[in-house]
Amino acid sequence: MFVVKAEEAERIENPYGADVRVLLKRENVKVMLVTLNPGEALERHTTPVDAFIYIIKGKALVEVGEESEEAKKDVLVFLPKNTPHAVRNAGSLPLKFLVIKLG
Repeated sequence: MFVVKAEEAERIENPYGADVRVLLKRENVKVMLVTLNPGEALERHTTPVDAFIYIIKGKALVEVGEESEEAKKDVLVFLPKNTPHAVRNAGSLPLKFLVIKLG
């Protein structure tokens, strides 16, 4: 059995200063837990693989390409590879979401 406690998971450095924890890292999938405090964001960037975000708590403004959408708890957003995207905390409480990278 493989069990990871989020508060004990490896924290990785990132250019945004966000709290990013690696929950699972395998050859073809990576799962991370991201916490953004009010006012924080993962600024526009691209990834070379398809990814998804799944909102656990809070309110996010998600940009994918030229589109933007507000996303709350229990919403999944697909992030196609090589497409600029950003995630901003759009609320007054911490935003928590999973990032699942494929490939």
